[in-house]
Amino acid sequence: MTAEKYITRELSLIEFNRRVLAQAADKDAPVLERLKFAGIVSSNLDEFFMVRVPRLDAQDAVSREVRAKSAALIADQSGLFTAEIAPALEREGIVRVRETAADSAQLNYLRGFFERQLFPLLTPLALRPGRNMPHLANLKMYFVAGLKSRKTRELKYAAVEVPSRLARMVTLPARSGLHYMLLEDALALFAHDLFLGHEIVSKGLIRLTRAAELTLGEEADEDFLKAMESAVRLRRRGRITRLEIAAPEDIYRFLSRSLDLSSADVITCGEWLDLKGISQLAFQSGFENLKRPPWRPRKVSAIESGQDIWKLLRERDMLVHLPYESFDSVKTFMARAAEDPQVLAIKQTLYRVGNDAPIAAILERAALGGKRVTVLLELMARFDEENNIVWAKKLESAGANVIYGVSGLKTHSKACLVVRREDDGIRRYAHLGTGNYNDKTARLYSDIGIFTAKEDITADIAAFFNMLTGYSEPASWRKIEVAPFGLRQKLIKLINREAASSTPERPGLITAKMNSLVDKDIIDALYAASQAGVKVRLNIRGICCLRPGVKGLSENIEVVSIVDMFLEHSRIFYFQHRGNDEVFLSSADWMPRNLDKRVELLFPVEDKRAKKEVADILAQYFKDNQNAWTLLPDGSYRKVSSEGKRKFRAQEYFCERAKEREAVLENPVNASLRPLTAPKE
Repeated sequence: MTAEKYITRELSLIEFNRRVLAQAADKDAPVLERLKFAGIVSSNLDEFFMVRVPRLDAQDAVSREVRAKSAALIADQSGLFTAEIAPALEREGIVRVRETAADSAQLNYLRGFFERQLFPLLTPLALRPGRNMPHLANLKMYFVAGLKSRKTRELKYAAVEVPSRLARMVTLPARSGLHYMLLEDALALFAHDLFLGHEIVSKGLIRLTRAAELTLGEEADEDFLKAMESAVRLRRRGRITRLEIAAPEDIYRFLSRSLDLSSADVITCGEWLDLKGISQLAFQSGFENLKRPPWRPRKVSAIESGQDIWKLLRERDMLVHLPYESFDSVKTFMARAAEDPQVLAIKQTLYRVGNDAPIAAILERAALGGKRVTVLLELMARFDEENNIVWAKKLESAGANVIYGVSGLKTHSKACLVVRREDDGIRRYAHLGTGNYNDKTARLYSDIGIFTAKEDITADIAAFFNMLTGYSEPASWRKIEVAPFGLRQKLIKLINREAASSTPERPGLITAKMNSLVDKDIIDALYAASQAGVKVRLNIRGICCLRPGVKGLSENIEVVSIVDMFLEHSRIFYFQHRGNDEVFLSSADWMPRNLDKRVELLFPVEDKRAKKEVADILAQYFKDNQNAWTLLPDGSYRKVSSEGKRKFRAQEYFCERAKEREAVLENPVNASLRPLTAPKE
């Protein structure tokens, strides 16, 4: 991409993490909520250095800028945590006890903990440069010691992995509050027990990040499941892309030389390493006054009310807005299908299954009960591959037909098709969504799903599954569109149509919400639409390579980003179309990987009530003045101000609306739903 016309993807991703860090810096937020967001930054940067950084040319100017800006971000994160969050935790009684500050009772407890639980798991590794250098694992923390033999005084170095199987925080006896020692500090306290006959002359901590993209030779993959298991193992030995270190100069020099790392590869850390691990304090029981009150998804769908699901869906489509509304509607739909003797078959795509996987368990039960179950389970769901492999084996054992995706493509679409025998023949029912069939993320991610029995859509979904599981050619779809076969072309056609019909008196309007915008062809189409007078409003949570507000290029384009308590994940596309507005939902962001390398779905929302609701959801995001940021032409972001305006937070509005709807569903005689008021723009 040309630098003047497009924002560099990696720099945009760093800007996204700055917006996440701003949540951690919010002094009005509960301290454990601030800690949680600081941990999210660390988690995001782990993936950034595993996936994005390995693709950069180390000698390139962009790579140097990315390294410099990511190092600055990490320094700001560390400074914020050390100066504000850690002291705030201590004031609330959550105290890190250092090696030199433990009292006698705590030292006695730690000695017993070390001998009984920690010591048996420790294996010191001699660090010898060259071919004898031991393998240091990805994202594992190591205690490193400089050692001098008491006999020869020869200087040597050794590393000990800090066991990830034990809790990072060792809870200590205390009269009040939560006093803890970090596991690495407990190891350091008794490290002399590991190196008998040696004096520890220097000590510190390190953590390596390795390149983690999976590569598979598809032509040789006769057993794709076995190939994936092998690829996951190989990932653990990827090249080093970052060394985080909190250690004296001698250890720094030794490791940089021994691991053949440049200064750009090494990030010097303060006294807190891996804030992702520290952020687990935010999920400890107790200290509820230091957390944001937990949100309970509301049961607002008639699907959960015990009514005849099939009758309901024959009458109209039903929409569910997660996590404001409960994922139980999806589980209920699936469970009824699994139990209903009239249901003949269930077809399902699964991307991120997760450990506790109720949808996969329902499918297993359906297969064991004699239903014809077909599951397209994507084994290459990044960092969830191992969970998916486990469930693939379980489903196959239950008798389900498990398909491991399409050769060369990830299956990222979210679809379920239920085939049912009824009095008037065979009828199909579908659930389509923007988010994964994952019970955990359904409580954390903002997504939209739709249930439908519309024949033209369910027929398309049936053809879609036939294409994925057999040799069927991509269909001429009635309503849906599918990547990588025609989705980009469909989107560009919709954008160009809006531009062609736009006039000064009646300008066109495109409003879209997604996670990322990277695709050059779509960006160019949006630029052309802007130049034709179309008003383009984009809500993009993360990466955006489009430059808005550039005179003569994109002056009619506005880009906002919202970072709040739930992860914005839904993909919604609205086209005004001269008053004949069209609304679509999709599993796909506007990125080359989604449009060229994944199987993705785009589907319309045509039910009048559902369409109006989706359009309203989309509109609320552009009214937010509490957690919204505006993208500037130079690629930086500015916080949207609420000065002189009524304060409005979109996610809070959706929570209140869901509460009100649940109350109406539980007491329908009281009144019809009274819509909540949102501020006018």
